[in-house]
Amino acid sequence: MKSLAFDKKLAYATVVIVVVLLLIGTIQFYPRQPNQAKAAIIDQLSSYWLSINSRHVNQTFIDTTKTLLSTRFVGVDYYSNNATVENYKSLSSLGYKLIIWRAHTALNNESKYVAISTSERNDSTDFPQYSNGELALCQISGDPVMYFAITPKFIAEVMSGRFEDTVIILMSCNGLKKDYEETAEAFVEKGAKVFISWDDWVEPTDNDDASALLLQYLISENNTISQAVGRLLLYPAVGGPRLSFYPKNNPEAANYQIPNYKQSIIASATEASLVTVLKKNLRARLE
Repeated sequence: MKSLAFDKKLAYATVVIVVVLLLIGTIQFYPRQPNQAKAAIIDQLSSYWLSINSRHVNQTFIDTTKTLLSTRFVGVDYYSNNATVENYKSLSSLGYKLIIWRAHTALNNESKYVAISTSERNDSTDFPQYSNGELALCQISGDPVMYFAITPKFIAEVMSGRFEDTVIILMSCNGLKKDYEETAEAFVEKGAKVFISWDDWVEPTDNDDASALLLQYLISENNTISQAVGRLLLYPAVGGPRLSFYPKNNPEAANYQIPNYKQSIIASATEASLVTVLKKNLRARLE
């Protein structure tokens, strides 16, 4: 009888060990995303530091976007008045998996890149530590003030840490203007999965409306990058700016779908709890 009881315990232990190993193998094969996977909205266009003529507040877009992003991300950070040089510096080290950058930009026609504006006026502060091309000045139409803007060199050499499969949506004019892709390239080399922006000048209202649709396709409908951007090729009217993404010829970027990080975390916690229960049952059976 003792031998039979022991055989049953041994059989049960064997089954439990196999199940635990299979679960651990599954977790390792499908790695869960870190708990800090967040999204960020950088709303430089709404900053009160901007002059009234260059400020474009759209609280409805911001509120709707926050609600939408909260369905997939564990947190959503918001920058506006604090869209500063130093905060831009740390963006690549904060675990953001999606950054929506609603900001003014400036074209550098000599070096062929797009500089992304901060909310910091050049008449109120200075950055002598960034005097080798890391920063530029952004001149916004109708605004008498100039603002500090980050360059590809800032992204490559000043930003701390690295992005990890981050999707960057630059809601701004000329972010992917033909022959001006150096900024997009710098983000991808810094670890970003894909960079999405316009190829020409875009009106603020069209910018917000199209971006809202893009997020709906990416988040609510789980479209790939290529699918979502493709659905907006005819928005706005034919002949206007076009939304594009970089690197366009990379299948991994084109076919990328934004994961549901919240769901991944819940699934990971459930698996860990199941493993713990099985281990407890195994110990109880063997005692």
